Amino acid sequence: MRSFFLAGLAASSSVIGAAAHAGAHAHASSNSAYDYIIVGGGPSGIITAERLVEANKKVLLLERGYGPTVATGANDTLSWNNTLTPIDLPGLSADIGALPEWEEYICTDVAGYAACVLGGGVTVNYMVFVHPPDRDFNEGWPQGWKWDDVSAAADRLYARNPGTILPSSDGKRYDQGLYTVLSNFFSKLGWKSVDMITQPNEKDQVYSYPAWNIKNQVRAGPVRTYLPLTKGKSNFNLRMGTKVIRLLRSGSEVTGVEVENASGGLENITLADSGRVILSAGALSTPRILFNSGIGPSSQIEIAEESGVTVPPKSEWINLPVGVGVKDHPIFSIIVKTNGTYGLLDYDAIVNGTDTADIDLYGKGSGVLTEGKHRMIFFTKNDVDGQVRYYQGSCAPTGTDEVTITAYMTHGLTSSGVLGLNVDGDTVFDKSPYLQTAGDRAAATAFIQEMVNDLTDPSTGYKLETYTNVSAILGSQSPGMHYTTTAKLGTDDGRYGNGTSVVDLNTKVYGTDNLFVVDGSIHPDLPTGNIQATIMVVAEAAVARILALE
Repeated sequence: MRSFFLAGLAASSSVIGAAAHAGAHAHASSNSAYDYIIVGGGPSGIITAERLVEANKKVLLLERGYGPTVATGANDTLSWNNTLTPIDLPGLSADIGALPEWEEYICTDVAGYAACVLGGGVTVNYMVFVHPPDRDFNEGWPQGWKWDDVSAAADRLYARNPGTILPSSDGKRYDQGLYTVLSNFFSKLGWKSVDMITQPNEKDQVYSYPAWNIKNQVRAGPVRTYLPLTKGKSNFNLRMGTKVIRLLRSGSEVTGVEVENASGGLENITLADSGRVILSAGALSTPRILFNSGIGPSSQIEIAEESGVTVPPKSEWINLPVGVGVKDHPIFSIIVKTNGTYGLLDYDAIVNGTDTADIDLYGKGSGVLTEGKHRMIFFTKNDVDGQVRYYQGSCAPTGTDEVTITAYMTHGLTSSGVLGLNVDGDTVFDKSPYLQTAGDRAAATAFIQEMVNDLTDPSTGYKLETYTNVSAILGSQSPGMHYTTTAKLGTDDGRYGNGTSVVDLNTKVYGTDNLFVVDGSIHPDLPTGNIQATIMVVAEAAVARILALE
């Protein structure tokens, strides 16, 4: 499925294919030295790499997976369009879990769901693009990371990757039966229609057309909006099929990384003098690299050693609360039979090319295939114990006249867990992050009870399906796959006393000289809704801070 040809990413030998290291089964030292080695080619890693390349730094970006687009080496194109993969097509995102690419791209060695592919989770998600409200930063982040501090970073992101609520080039919306039903329902409750892109602070009893991470009628994200800007840059190397095992350390200084290449061999890649490493492997994988490198609770470093990794001598271990405080959005499924007239797209016909009407319209840049899965997004909040908690509902058709409301409990929740390691080297939840506090459980129950009361009021004609009461809906709880806070950013150095933070305000790991983290693991709190836009905003802000230290 992979061709491994990295079309257009670099004009010279600056792009190193995994095959170049085939047969390297012993430790070997790279001849090149880099100003920055960035570990992980998800949204944070790509944004960070591109901004550093702009600043004329010599950058190596390491990604354990491969590219999902034709330009990045994929050859699993659609039968009716040899420039697009199924991942690219917005109309197939609703059926993404049924595509063979899903099995190829999903990591198998993490506690929850994460994507081991260039672009990370942005490559395989449902593309919901929630511009964060000001309060997400003002209420959950330390001084220096309030909204006024990061708004310029948000502007930089949105200039390249804004998202859209109207992706079809003809200016029309398609397949609006579900939106019509639900907008009538919510308006009768007194809720307000908003534009979730231009009115990001409106998050209470409001509904909107979905904002999707779509640009030019294809899935957007940094693979399309940032990475191409590195084309032809001699100071940029992208290396895929390369999994970082651990950091090479000399006391507080990181000197390089040990990687496993595509052939299964181990090799060392070195930093230039005064170089830096930036971990962007995601909230579920960055902690593993830290544990393997002697950074984190001693109990986790001991497990890393037991797994067969060469950890530093105990005298060099840095005791930080890595993995402690992991958060995620719990999801509840509310499935409703309505009185509308709508249904599902024929995904098989889209893939095999027999849905000629929609495919022909897509060829003109328009139609339902330019749209994502959902037909409405709503937001609300409640307060049962003096703590305001927010909720997002992502609404999509899942059958004839049937809607599934994927209800997220978001900003303001008080539960957290612990991410650890097992002897196989996989990250695991030592403590679940879901509904750990009485307040969260009470708030979730109150939210669902109110939704059930409104949806099943005799005036609606609606009927709950599958999960037919509040208890059953609560029991449907599943991961939101929006993980944060496994390497928390803050001013309370976790090496001392009751400190909870792993990285400082510049995202540098406490106790190190040149190690930084830029991904969801550093977020001290959950955002109000899907996380991908917030991840990108933080990456833009973080790389600016890192450059300012030079």
